[in-house]
Amino acid sequence: MDGSDDQAEVRRRRIGGRTWGIGAGAIGVALAVVAGALVLGGGPEGVAEPYACRAPAVKGASASGRPAPEGSGSAPDRTAPDRTAPEGHADFDGDGNPDLALGSGGSVEGGSGGGSIEVAYGTGDGTRIGRCQYLTQDDPGIPGNNRDEAFLGTDVVARDLDGDGYTDLASAVFDWKPSVIIVWGSADGLASATRVPGTDVSHVSWDNDPSLDEQLAAGDFDGDRHPDLVFGLGSDKGLLKGPFRRDGTPAGTDRVPAPRRPAPDVADANYGDLVAGDLDGDGIDDLVSFHNADPDPEGPWSEQVRPVSYLHGGRDGFTQPRGVRLPDAGTGAVGDVDGDGFGDLVLTPRGGDASRSSVTVVYGSESGPGGRRTTVDRDTPGVPGEEPQDEDAVLAPLGVGDVNGDGYADVVAGAPRWDVYGKPGPEQVLFLAGGPDGLGGAGARLFDGSGFGTDPDGGADFGSSLGLTDLDGDGHADLVVTAPGSDTIDGAAWMLPGTAEGPATEGVVRLSADAFDDTEGLGLLMGGAGIAH
Repeated sequence: MDGSDDQAEVRRRRIGGRTWGIGAGAIGVALAVVAGALVLGGGPEGVAEPYACRAPAVKGASASGRPAPEGSGSAPDRTAPDRTAPEGHADFDGDGNPDLALGSGGSVEGGSGGGSIEVAYGTGDGTRIGRCQYLTQDDPGIPGNNRDEAFLGTDVVARDLDGDGYTDLASAVFDWKPSVIIVWGSADGLASATRVPGTDVSHVSWDNDPSLDEQLAAGDFDGDRHPDLVFGLGSDKGLLKGPFRRDGTPAGTDRVPAPRRPAPDVADANYGDLVAGDLDGDGIDDLVSFHNADPDPEGPWSEQVRPVSYLHGGRDGFTQPRGVRLPDAGTGAVGDVDGDGFGDLVLTPRGGDASRSSVTVVYGSESGPGGRRTTVDRDTPGVPGEEPQDEDAVLAPLGVGDVNGDGYADVVAGAPRWDVYGKPGPEQVLFLAGGPDGLGGAGARLFDGSGFGTDPDGGADFGSSLGLTDLDGDGHADLVVTAPGSDTIDGAAWMLPGTAEGPATEGVVRLSADAFDDTEGLGLLMGGAGIAH
């Protein structure tokens, strides 16, 4: 398999939703590896150690572009977290500064499409990164070995899964059969790993072959305040309950119901994505699944069929309320965009009269999602740009977080040209602000990948993955946007500081693929498999 085939396979797996762009003048700071990877603890249980990153000063760069202070590349000496990062943010080394993990489904040494995970450790000084880490299955402490199409790094999720105060990282992997690997956090960062035993795949009667596109989601689905994992729709042990033991064994397992067939004429459908969040305010996360039931994949936009199913989480297990009807969508995310205390389901709608550049919010309530909806598109007052004229320019990936610090969740939506057969063209990211009336056009901003120096024809897949996380703890979520690239175009990720006006185009930090993997010609596809959330 050559690089182009590898890239096509990764895109098939990540058909969910992600994209963006930025105005000209954004400042990029390439982070370079200045120390080799070591093995933590020097034993068979270790993984590749975080190494010092250098962010050289760039003319006009803000504080986030300054070189790291002396000693910032070394992990602090402690055995328990001194403090924790803001709620909802990953902190793998327990230093109180949020960290970032990217899943990259590209090639590794010994495996085309083997997959890897890139970790950037925050310093608390803007969006600057102090240490980097590159993880593959060739690390002694990560189960398995690099091999073709294992896709380590698919659906990476970050939670404290064993309750020790350090965030852990769970990833789906497809070596021989789908399973889950957990990499454990520590004072040194991510330091050891184990495979969760006995994982099962989905059993959905109307899915073509769910094991080929198995999805991983994290949340508290039973209300016991311990993070759980879901891996296997329709499986009697698809719910993996926390806390997890260090050998990967969950506290228990439970059934995850298979979604109902959306309509009698839907004979089969590909399983595409899985999203978790509390949509009824009961303190327990719910589960939303996305499927592709297009009768003709090459058919017109208006005939696309992307059914969305809802499972209500509860102390007695998942249930399927019959009264919830959700619009067809490519993917989704959950955040409280109107500040009423209920998580809202943000969707990229598909088919019918939906615009290719629209975002729909299905607002949460005591009875769950579905009672009130808002759709924002390029015709909404305040939203910049025009409706794209070709069907390859479609909003897909989503990110949700409070960028402007007003207490309402904001939304970012990307339009990468992930289809390998798509037409060349611009790749953009749209920022939409939440507020007391929900999502609207006021304060909206549009960013174009050409402003970051990406391929003007869309060959870098700018916006394939998006994340909103407060990397410096200032109360403003920062935007992370990736362009995985290809076998001929280098991958990269950009971190845009959050401000009261939205994502900023000054003080931007650029993470190059070379900061993690210096092997020539592998096609890292950085962040193409997702950003840990």
